[in-house]
This record gives sequence, C-alpha cells and structure tokens, in this order.
Amino acid sequence: MPLSELLPTVNQLSHQDKLRLIHFLLLAVAKEEGCSLEPPGEIDPANELLQQLASTEAVVWSPQTDRASVQALSDLLIAAR
Repeated sequence: MPLSELLPTVNQLSHQDKLRLIHFLLLAVAKEEGCSLEPPGEIDPANELLQQLASTEAVVWSPQTDRASVQALSDLLIAAR
C-alpha cells in the first residue's frame, strides 16, 4: 500500500494508537538495521519505549556548541538588520 493511501488512515487513529504505531515502526526499522531494541527481561508496558530509548546511544548536536555555527548565525542576523 502506498504511503499516500496509508496517511489518511493513520490520521484517524487515536493518540494511543499513534504511539503504538510509532513504537512498532521504531522496532521494525531497528530490526531492519540489524539492531535489537527488545529488552532482555520483563518491562512495564507503560515504560517500555522509554526504557528502550534510554538503552540506545544517541549523539545530539547543537549549533550552540559549535563556534563556527554560532558565528555564522550571528553574521546572518547582523546582515539581516
């Protein structure tokens, strides 16, 4: 089924079902990439996704910690005046 046909159905889902879909897709994509986000033991279903995300490593980049980005943004703001 094409995504363009699927999106209207997804929009009709309840908030809880959308979260379940996100969880399902996250696990499916991780599995396709060769990663396992499945926890080793029993986990409270209410906290399952949070615990899975906490067990993964993520790199967060911010322009606030990059001097060149800060300078470029400052230059753009000065030029816009």
